[in-house]
Amino acid sequence: MPKSKSSKRSSSDVTVSYFDLNQLELAFINRALKNPKVKTPPVVNIGNKKRILELQKKNLTRLCRKMKKESKASALESELKKILSGKRALSLSCFMFR
Repeated sequence: MPKSKSSKRSSSDVTVSYFDLNQLELAFINRALKNPKVKTPPVVNIGNKKRILELQKKNLTRLCRKMKKESKASALESELKKILSGKRALSLSCFMFR
């Protein structure tokens, strides 16, 4: 029996990420603190001083919790990997401040 076309999922199917700009920055900071040798994309500029990154992480974690957004490092890293691999796309609202 042939499979229906709706049951096939092509590799070009891209879903939209739930990230906002604060979560995106927090994910990159977590990654930089975990392994400082990992290079960030050229469009990301978060600095490289450990003390500053730790302060930014603390502030962003508080902000995400206050806004009831995901702030766990493992969940953010998982979503960031999907975004960087092209499986997920950032919505335009991610870059809008409210």
